Amino acid sequence: MDKRTILALILIFVVFFISSKFLWKQPAPPQPQQTTIKQKETVEEKPKKTEPFDEDIAQVDTGTFITDAAVERNDNLILENDNIMAIFTNKGGNIRQVILKNIMAETKDKPVELFISEKGMFNTVIYTSTDTINVGKQYLEYSQDEFSITFFIQKDGRRVFEKSYSIENDYTIQARIKADKFGFIDSYDLGLDAGIYYDREGDKRYATYIDAVAYSDNAVRKVNLKKAAEGQNLVGNITWTVLKSKYFMIAAIPERTVKLRELSVTAQNNAIQETLSIDTGRSNIDHSYILYCGPVDYDNLRSFNIGLEESMSFGWKLLRPISKLILKLLKFLHSLVPNYGFAIIILSIILKLIFYPLTHKSFSSAQKMQQIQPLLKEIQQKYKGDPQKLNKETMKLYKEHGVRPLGGCLPLLIQFPVLFALYPVLQSTIELRHATFMLWIQDLSIPDPYYILPILMGITMFLQQKLMARKPTPDMDEKQLAQLKTQKFMMYGMPIFFVFIFRSLPAGLVLYWFTYNVLSVFEQLNIRKKSQPITGKEIKVEKK
Repeated sequence: MDKRTILALILIFVVFFISSKFLWKQPAPPQPQQTTIKQKETVEEKPKKTEPFDEDIAQVDTGTFITDAAVERNDNLILENDNIMAIFTNKGGNIRQVILKNIMAETKDKPVELFISEKGMFNTVIYTSTDTINVGKQYLEYSQDEFSITFFIQKDGRRVFEKSYSIENDYTIQARIKADKFGFIDSYDLGLDAGIYYDREGDKRYATYIDAVAYSDNAVRKVNLKKAAEGQNLVGNITWTVLKSKYFMIAAIPERTVKLRELSVTAQNNAIQETLSIDTGRSNIDHSYILYCGPVDYDNLRSFNIGLEESMSFGWKLLRPISKLILKLLKFLHSLVPNYGFAIIILSIILKLIFYPLTHKSFSSAQKMQQIQPLLKEIQQKYKGDPQKLNKETMKLYKEHGVRPLGGCLPLLIQFPVLFALYPVLQSTIELRHATFMLWIQDLSIPDPYYILPILMGITMFLQQKLMARKPTPDMDEKQLAQLKTQKFMMYGMPIFFVFIFRSLPAGLVLYWFTYNVLSVFEQLNIRKKSQPITGKEIKVEKK
């Protein structure tokens, strides 16, 4: 591999690494005129303020909201299925916690508790023409069966407010809100403000994956944690909205009749929060929502058929189809070999076979370029005073020996879109979380704790450089010797540079690169074994 090729590969990888760290969080695309994202403090459309869920307040003034009966507080009302346990409180009829029964927390000592705040979720604040009514400050009566629970407030013997929930055998909660006899209802707010669980230790860059995502005016909009902390408002026709971390998410999907027009996004201590503002403009409410509370799983999200899977972190937009294809292939391989470590190795082999025709040409061209150096130098000496003839004879030499000086590294570069698409799959796929491989690799989603895989990968990279390196000869001039010094520096420095970078990446990603490098080393050895030495007798140099 010549100096230019090495520099090109280093530059591409540096761009790739910087992009993965800072740029892969897709910015919001240009927005239609009716859709805007603004800093929260600049929006003064309504004199609204959702009051905090105060655990110390019992019965407080809630405008004209007066109930027929005093109700005792109950914070341990439960609905559950095979996947989740939803815990409700009758204070506001809110969801206090959702436990993912089959997914363990980072410490592996208990199941994931999806909310990181105790304030609860789905609090309702109603805005009438005369009052602001915070239902979260009211203890509601309730009725419950095996699969559903209904919270309600009665006034004059009639239910004036209901909030009901039901669950099926998946990660979804069906929610319904009904209100009547309040007078004219301008709008109401729903709070998704309990934060979202995230693994703190597995990936030190966990905060880069905490987002609020919404599908507004037929486009996906994202607000990252940093922007959320500043306060952001999203205004438009919103189809669904999501709070997500690297592996987990809460999605709110309103029925089509719900006029969700505004989202207020905030964050505090890595707890990203949303307030949904729904326009009503009538005297009663009867709205339904689907709440997805579970893992960021592509198949689960796609099953909703509303583009919810687009909230996932699949990297650059142009590469997302490749990432999805790789994810499907990886899951298929795991169905055949129930170990994601071996599935990644098989994936490496498959991609190596796909790219073999390209890499073989590239490695062969580089090998031949080394072999013809004596002949090339002979031509350079012969025609050093005639640049046009020198160029003509040089190209003739390349053609006779199958050398592609400009296209030698191109086959390698063509692979990079696939490698870039593979990165977010291995970096943030829920399937690799807590997935064991063998020996010391007990979680493919976190870095190798002993740095063994990154070091092995660096060694294989060094071997690749060593096999392609030119050897000094007595007839080399000063320029060629200087090139060899640069090549030697790259040969030792680049593997160290890559080890330093890969030591903080998930073990699954490093395993892929290590396997791919090992296969490349064997390919280069095979090419080197079959290559025949070229001597000066194999070319005729025209005399001037």
